[in-house]
Amino acid sequence: MTYEKLTYSGTECNNYLYFSFDAEYFDTKKITEELNIKPTSVMIKKEPVPKSTAWEYRIDAGNEIDLENYLEKLIKKLEPKIEIINGLKEKHKLTTRIQFVIDIDINPESSTPSFGLNKKAIDFFAKTGTEVDFDIYKADTIGLLND
Repeated sequence: MTYEKLTYSGTECNNYLYFSFDAEYFDTKKITEELNIKPTSVMIKKEPVPKSTAWEYRIDAGNEIDLENYLEKLIKKLEPKIEIINGLKEKHKLTTRIQFVIDIDINPESSTPSFGLNKKAIDFFAKTGTEVDFDIYKADTIGLLND
């Protein structure tokens, strides 16, 4: 009897990052109109969940573990709108966040993710007061019986 190690993500990872506006309640349509960017996801506060309202613009990275290029694409789209972002935050009492969501393959042969935060990204975070958050998921080892 032998056991094979599996990973949470198997061979397919679901890595992505997103920029969001967050608050308890706000009109997400106003964000879309003023920013002139269509969100990839909107959540409206309800009981019991979600616990807050969020407007999100997401970029999928799939199996890619070097997320710097994806962050650069996101910043490139948002950077020309810094004044609008700051105006929306002030007007609607919002916070902003860049969220990295990463699956880590537990296979010792696999590479680990890379999060390059270059000067342009850090400058954007500073100018907009945007928080950065990382959700990193790693699977437990699951034993499968091999014949």
